[in-house]
Amino acid sequence: MQAKFEVRPSKNLQLPAPEAGKALVYFLEEDTNTQFITHTSRIAVDGKWMGATYGSSYFSFKVDPGVHHLCATTQTGIATGDVLTALAHFTAEAGGVYYFDMKNISLRVSSIIYSNDATLIPVDTDQGKYLTSWFKLVESRQKK
Repeated sequence: MQAKFEVRPSKNLQLPAPEAGKALVYFLEEDTNTQFITHTSRIAVDGKWMGATYGSSYFSFKVDPGVHHLCATTQTGIATGDVLTALAHFTAEAGGVYYFDMKNISLRVSSIIYSNDATLIPVDTDQGKYLTSWFKLVESRQKK
């Protein structure tokens, strides 16, 4: 199933703290391109959609402790003609805070696409805090 999301800036300015017995995951999207192609990217954890970002933005969600598998994809791929996919897994600990950065890279000159790629990488908490200070916090809602 290809979920579609509507994304908008968050009105909540306070970042959540980890909930007792849970881990907190930040999903960051870093959009890097040469022709102002902005992606909507969505993330699923263990096969369940958690939300989406638009452009260089982020949101967070809670998970139970244990091994989790992440799948992040661009929503439509209209601008580049592709749906980009990135995968990762990690082991969450209760009270832990984790940051994953999806870098969408599109290098396009005229009608030629030289590079069109996405990666999903864990980032250090210091780097994660730095990126969240620059990126916009968003909320998303899955379309019916």
